[in-house]
Amino acid sequence: MNCRKNDKNRQNGFTLLEVIAVFVVIGLLSAVAMSRIFSAKDYSVIAEADILKSHLRYVHMRSLSDVGTWGMSFNGSSYTALQDGNPATIILPNENSATHTLPDGITVSGSTVTFDEWGSPGTSPVSITVSKDGATVETIVITAYTGFIQ
Repeated sequence: MNCRKNDKNRQNGFTLLEVIAVFVVIGLLSAVAMSRIFSAKDYSVIAEADILKSHLRYVHMRSLSDVGTWGMSFNGSSYTALQDGNPATIILPNENSATHTLPDGITVSGSTVTFDEWGSPGTSPVSITVSKDGATVETIVITAYTGFIQ
């Protein structure tokens, strides 16, 4: 290459290709950093809360299609579907029984919720707490009278 000291036509700066390469490297580094920040355990707690909501909705729908009451009882590391106050003989969706056992470190607490034949849990809202290692991650609220699960 011929490079003169006093070349007035020479331009300084970055090419478009160099700028794009830098942005790609920054994007890859930030993707790796984000994956390290949000561990799989954090996602498992949120997933368990979503599974609980779907099981509650299933029991709620069963109460609307039956004359008896349906509900859910909570026992720290597991919860069980109830039919007329007794453990149900049904199988919860994507489970092998009427009981769902939570992974280690995840707990669920709340009073037993019972839906009548109209799908109502009663005259006051019901709160269910999903925790990881004692810290509350999500609180599920079942609306009074309607049984809407938030």
